[in-house]
Amino acid sequence: RSPAPPPPPNRPNLTMACPRASAECRATVNSVLASWTLVLEENRPKGETRSVTVLAALCEGETTSSEGEVRSVTLEASVDADGVLKAVSNSEFHFLMPAQPHVFTLRLAEGPALLELVTRTAPHGEGVRSGLARQLPQEMWCTYVGREHRLGQWLAECPEEMVWAMEPDYALLRELWMNACFTLPSERSPIVQCPNPISRYCLDLTKKQPWLKNKKVRRYKKDFRLTVNSNYRDTFRQCERTHTGDGKGTWITQQLVDSLNQCRNESGQLKIYSIELWEKSSGKLAAAIMALSIGDIFHDYTTATMIRDSRSPGAILTKVVGHLLAEAGYSLWYWGYKNPYMAEYDGQYGGIMLDNRREFWPRWQQAMSMAMAGGCDLALRVPPGGDASSGGLDLETL
Repeated sequence: RSPAPPPPPNRPNLTMACPRASAECRATVNSVLASWTLVLEENRPKGETRSVTVLAALCEGETTSSEGEVRSVTLEASVDADGVLKAVSNSEFHFLMPAQPHVFTLRLAEGPALLELVTRTAPHGEGVRSGLARQLPQEMWCTYVGREHRLGQWLAECPEEMVWAMEPDYALLRELWMNACFTLPSERSPIVQCPNPISRYCLDLTKKQPWLKNKKVRRYKKDFRLTVNSNYRDTFRQCERTHTGDGKGTWITQQLVDSLNQCRNESGQLKIYSIELWEKSSGKLAAAIMALSIGDIFHDYTTATMIRDSRSPGAILTKVVGHLLAEAGYSLWYWGYKNPYMAEYDGQYGGIMLDNRREFWPRWQQAMSMAMAGGCDLALRVPPGGDASSGGLDLETL
């Protein structure tokens, strides 16, 4: 007879404590991006969901003793194929100091930390030459934007009025323009400044402004013809010559002209324009606006007046373009920082200041979504091409 088999060994309980969390952190020179999973319960029925509020925090240093930046997110946890009720999300923290340790923590709205993970920001931007990087003060890296970043609405949280890039290629330039940060390069520096105003001056184009009732527009419109993209490169260069002739410096470089022209030829979500005002009698360019648009937002990045006389061709062009934009369906005309001369547009022309984070960026995001389906296009209102004698739009017909 065989002896009886020994009793089975005591097996440990394989069920892990809940709730619990896991995360992976990726750090750049000035940001920490955490991808995390929160397990709430196991052995739950398929289809169950639960609303949960999670607090993700980042503290500078190697402990959580200092007060950190907290992100609160409420999301729906759901049951996966293994019966685990869990929530999966990401948390981002930006505009950090370089080469610093940080602790990422995750907790439910009420309860202790479920996870603490130490990470460290990089010493300088990815791909930036180390010799050049060492010449820059550490605090400058807080507002750096590079190819390692995925741009988005977090730019609206910038504590300063500018971000900057180092020798950006075309892909990064286009991404900056797509995210409401125009680029101001210099022939004398590898650093490209990118305006990101905390308050942005815009014209609300839904107010039915009396653009064409302006006295000078009515009196002198017969003298001018307007074209769109008649000769983009040449118009941009004429703007440059006008600015430098006024004794001002210029950010209009050959790379910028070429990059914007490349973007214009791609016919993508971003639409790029040169808008020319021609004096019919002389055939000369009287004024110009260089601009881009996305969805229903129009953004000019420079203007120039080449003929300066009592008719004020630059002001006439602004008023006529406002009228055409409204007709083409645009809802907002973004001008950038507010300068004193813009006060004229505060009243009847719909001038408003929009907080970058709370007001402007939600509008910009809507415009980006609209651009996926095509968006507004000034060129549909004014046929492209032409010059002082043909094509485009004779203002006398308005």
